[in-house]
Amino acid sequence: MALALAVWGGGAAQAQDIRAVVMADSVWTAPAQDLSAMIGRLSADGWLLARADSVRADTAFVTLGPRARVGQISIVGAEMLDGPTRGWSTQPGGVFRPDSLRGDLQRTAARYASIGLASAQIVPDLQISEDGATVDVTVRIDEGPASPVVAVELVGGRGPNRAFASRRAGLNGPTAPADLDRQQIRRSLEASGLYTEVGDPTFALDGADLILQVPVVEAPPGVFDVVLGYLPPNGGAGGGVVGRGRVDLRNLFGGGRTASAELERTPGLASSFAVDVSDPFAFGTPFGLGASFAGEARDSTLSRQRFGVDVRYPVTPVLEAALSLARESIRPGTFGAQEVDGAPRIRRLDEVLVGVGFRLQRVDAVRNPRRGIVLTAVAEQGRTTGGDAGARRRLTARSRGYLPTLGRQTLVLGADAVVTQRDAGIGGRADEGDLIRFGGATTFRGYDEASLLAGSYGRALAEYRLLFDDSSFAFGFVDAGVLDRPEVVGLASERRALFGYGAGVRVATGIGLATLTYALNPDLSAGRGKVHVGLAVGL
Repeated sequence: MALALAVWGGGAAQAQDIRAVVMADSVWTAPAQDLSAMIGRLSADGWLLARADSVRADTAFVTLGPRARVGQISIVGAEMLDGPTRGWSTQPGGVFRPDSLRGDLQRTAARYASIGLASAQIVPDLQISEDGATVDVTVRIDEGPASPVVAVELVGGRGPNRAFASRRAGLNGPTAPADLDRQQIRRSLEASGLYTEVGDPTFALDGADLILQVPVVEAPPGVFDVVLGYLPPNGGAGGGVVGRGRVDLRNLFGGGRTASAELERTPGLASSFAVDVSDPFAFGTPFGLGASFAGEARDSTLSRQRFGVDVRYPVTPVLEAALSLARESIRPGTFGAQEVDGAPRIRRLDEVLVGVGFRLQRVDAVRNPRRGIVLTAVAEQGRTTGGDAGARRRLTARSRGYLPTLGRQTLVLGADAVVTQRDAGIGGRADEGDLIRFGGATTFRGYDEASLLAGSYGRALAEYRLLFDDSSFAFGFVDAGVLDRPEVVGLASERRALFGYGAGVRVATGIGLATLTYALNPDLSAGRGKVHVGLAVGL
């Protein structure tokens, strides 16, 4: 924007320290200063014709003249902006101050930028009356063409990364403002989970460039999440505490990078550990890249390890596609290596799996949605690289739908499924290494942690939530589903229905987000339910 605005002053200005200024009948005492600077101050305050008549020692004698008032204000060429002088401090009849007019013109330029016209030329033409008492202001505006948006900038984040924000918003190059869906950009940033609040995007100038600024409140850079469960005494065995701890680090080094580590302790001297890292725009490309490791040890039965990498691509701001490659190995323990009918109970296995999947997330709020849908699915095909030849196919799917009801209440409907199919192994049968364990706080509530063993399972759930605020709610739930287990070495085949129900509450506290759940199944009395306590603490 071109801006031509001068400050008028008169008189013989010479460099000299002045301690007092005599103006008509008044005397103004001031710190030592340059005479020309003093005349400039008077001009800036509306005394456009102020001049120094004479200087004696450290005293200047000044003739002020009339104080200029604003006459007419005329705007020429404004078509796209409604009320270009709205909010101006320069008004007809008021004292004319050049600095105030300059600020008014800059505010108008910012308003033009906010509608995508960052190249608008705003030039004032000032007509001063002969006696210096009135200034008529004519502002000529050349709105020019719409400027392209060159970047998205986060305002309020600890490390505003333009490259990440632009990629996340789907801005891959200069884009016309009319082609940007600002609310969709807001939803896309919310869906990242990196910000607790995302405001309305607005256009702004950065030098000569037009950018889209989005106010955000960044979430804590990390969260420690622990979930503890209590298993009541059963069959002569005492009760016990089981649990899972997880650390999530977010927005590492800027750019939306994440890392997490999880440790889980389950009944039967079993434990698991997992870690993964992810970069949503690896090496400055639109592709996301992730790497993961998961390990499980189950007493003396078996140990399992999985190394994986995946590549993701945002098809749309709410839909992401992924390809994955993983290597999984199973090693029998002392008990697992024992032979049954001439063959080991659990065979040694090395397998390479290739997968394809997608994630669709369109919700009105990430932490506590009232409306929307989340769908994820991954299909994997694997083949052994050693031992008994065979192939495995596995489908993992998860869905959640959020339907607002009365007031601040929401109905959540969902389904989870894991379907596994493997070529028969030892003696025409599968073994325990082919099965998956589930049950507990994150799958079938009302059952012990990792107490269910199957080749495939499915679960449907319904939750009714009463929302307290942006993160807190009370809820009641029902889980219903089925498991299917083929005959394996040492275990008969089984197909059974599963049912769980209960209630809980999630509340934001001074130290973090606390969750309490009490769950039952039809085989349990009311006093023997499964209790899970969770706490997520920001780091």
